[in-house]
Amino acid sequence: MKYVVFDEIQELRTGYTSQKYSAAKLISDQAELRLGLSATPIYNYGDEFYNIIEILRPDSLGTATEFAREWCSQEKRINDPKAFGMFLRDEGLMLRRTRADVNRELPPVQIIPQYVESDPKVLDQIKGKAMELAKVILSSTQEFQGQKLRATEEFNIMMRQATGIAKAPYVAEFVRMLVESGESVMLYGWHRDVYNIWLERLAEFNPVMYTGTEGPAAKERSKQAFLNDESKVFISSLRSSAGLDGLQYHSKCKTFVFGELDWSPGVHDQCIGRLDRDGQIKQISAYYLLADSGSDPIISDVLGIKKGQLEGVKNPNGELFEHLITDGGGIKRLAEHILNKKVA
Repeated sequence: MKYVVFDEIQELRTGYTSQKYSAAKLISDQAELRLGLSATPIYNYGDEFYNIIEILRPDSLGTATEFAREWCSQEKRINDPKAFGMFLRDEGLMLRRTRADVNRELPPVQIIPQYVESDPKVLDQIKGKAMELAKVILSSTQEFQGQKLRATEEFNIMMRQATGIAKAPYVAEFVRMLVESGESVMLYGWHRDVYNIWLERLAEFNPVMYTGTEGPAAKERSKQAFLNDESKVFISSLRSSAGLDGLQYHSKCKTFVFGELDWSPGVHDQCIGRLDRDGQIKQISAYYLLADSGSDPIISDVLGIKKGQLEGVKNPNGELFEHLITDGGGIKRLAEHILNKKVA
């Protein structure tokens, strides 16, 4: 094989934990030339760059252990994203081109954080269980292997879902306000229970679904209904819009609402990228609807940390987002928050 191109190469960032990566490595090893394309090559912390570069230029960063020792902290964060970005460029491992570089500059995306109300009763229902799990996560010992891992996963799911449900009615009212002002809205979330609340409260606008549950044919029908003005609300999963294209050519497609948050800023960037691409002539507005309780306050902070990991590598001359010092990651900070402990 002479040449292989990986589009949306961030899909390979998790390494051998996915069969997709193993298949890509098998193909890559047979190619003489390799190219990876992405606007957001990582979603989380900088160690994901190792998996991507290993596909494109094997052994150029040494072993995973050598890479971690040279560039990363114990939390898998790249210690100096700007220096690492310069290294990738100097070694010919990365080439960055902005839209301005190729004369395809688009109107800047308007990012609008907006606080909304949330129902405290929803969070009160899980408070006891959440505090139990938080204590396990923060404990210095564990009764048996894997206890903290299971507690972390359960705690993350519980807190994010409860936060989404608690603010879902208020998110729906915000979307209603936008639609009644003449906008068509792309509404992003994550949990099925949250979608159900949105579907019920926005039913008069004939909302359509584009999530992991719908198959290709159903997704295409949802897309066409939205473009044909049969629907005013396009509900999509945060991680299910890869490959969605063509919306940027329609003047009505210019308003995003993030009704739930993902831990990774790269996920949000990918969602916005469905409209912020060649063919778009309108300014895009992206509303981040934030609750002042639950998981939102911590996730919104962590998004700043992870954004810095990506921006420092992509753009060494640009300003980094503020780096917040973490001790064990975002879930640990959320556990500290729940127990009213000091959060660094």
